[in-house]
Amino acid sequence: MKNVYRLNVRFDLDDPTECEAAEFLNAYDGKSRNRFIVGAVMDAIHRTDGRDFTLTDIQMMFREELQAVSVASSAAPMETSEEATENEMQNVLDTLEMFG
Repeated sequence: MKNVYRLNVRFDLDDPTECEAAEFLNAYDGKSRNRFIVGAVMDAIHRTDGRDFTLTDIQMMFREELQAVSVASSAAPMETSEEATENEMQNVLDTLEMFG
């Protein structure tokens, strides 16, 4: 049996910020939400050289990680694939603004 540390995270769905974060993680269709979160946290820790990291550090880390995520889009016929991808990425980055 694996030696596992388990951490539960609760989201207050009445809080717009937490609700949006929960919806993002629920819809995340990468290979592993766990790997995504662990990687994001470790990147944040390594970039801060062991110091406490700030909300700004976390925002930057999420932005960097999300830029590597492929975003599927049901773009309107008038948009090119590139425009649709840019619009979707901007929507994701705009959503991250709610974190601070």
